[in-house]
Amino acid sequence: MCTVSVNVDEAVLRDVMPELDSTAAIRQWVQQLIDLRIQEIIAEDGFNRDMTPEELYHVIEQDIKAIYAE
Repeated sequence: MCTVSVNVDEAVLRDVMPELDSTAAIRQWVQQLIDLRIQEIIAEDGFNRDMTPEELYHVIEQDIKAIYAE
């Protein structure tokens, strides 16, 4: 298991999701997104089960960046 830091504009996030009214709520929401994405990656055809944790982290990091870029 690893710990990562993510910078989030709380004001913008709370504008679109007012229920995320605390750091703990945001942390839980992000964790759920990460867990869901990991499950999606595993379910995708062609998933490389030999992928290192660093490679998997990189895939997830790119997905998160793409979400915030939208």
